[in-house]
Amino acid sequence: MSYEDVYVNQVESFVKQPNAIVIDIRDIHSFKTGHMQNALHIDGPTMGKLIRQRKSNPPILIYCYHGNSSREMAEMISRLGFSRVSHLVGGWEAWANYQMQSEPSRAVFSEGFVGAFA
Repeated sequence: MSYEDVYVNQVESFVKQPNAIVIDIRDIHSFKTGHMQNALHIDGPTMGKLIRQRKSNPPILIYCYHGNSSREMAEMISRLGFSRVSHLVGGWEAWANYQMQSEPSRAVFSEGFVGAFA
């Protein structure tokens, strides 16, 4: 396995890493309905921009609906030359449940499309 598992209770510290990138691979409708704060929806142009960042090797966290597809995407991205790739165990469902259970009033569900890489 060339990527690491990240659990919902580790997300906050993961995203505090310099240049951390969070990638949502769910469908665009689900992404627009709600996603992790500052997450990027991956599509063709966004993937190209990500690939161009290989040399800087940013920490990357990938999530999907339940944590299955994100494993495959994490493996693929690590094969592109990234060495700091992780996937969220349990995916969006686990994250949303964790947010609602830990601090319902502070649950972070950003809406709208977040632009591509700077």
